[in-house]
Amino acid sequence: MHVDFEQGKASLRVSSLDVEDYHNVVNALLDGPSVESEVSFEINWSGITNRFELHDTENKFAGKYENTSASIKWAALRDDGLTFVSDPASTSVNAFSLLGKERNGVFFS
Repeated sequence: MHVDFEQGKASLRVSSLDVEDYHNVVNALLDGPSVESEVSFEINWSGITNRFELHDTENKFAGKYENTSASIKWAALRDDGLTFVSDPASTSVNAFSLLGKERNGVFFS
């Protein structure tokens, strides 16, 4: 992961991460049957549209945030041969993206 918070840019690349495909949320919560799989994805954040800060002394929480845009491309390969591939990152539709720096608990001071 690379982050340039002042410029409102970040990128995350993950390749061949081993995961289990549980088929649905209920089955995953019950640790039901699954298929061994791997996923790869790349997410890029850029373009600050707003900056804001939160500070909560009572709950020992503070953060600086930037609203941005983000794009993602994603692919999965299951051991049974089934593959899933997203459309290109350039076709991503961004509903909400946020970069942030937070301090809480023992790191709050």
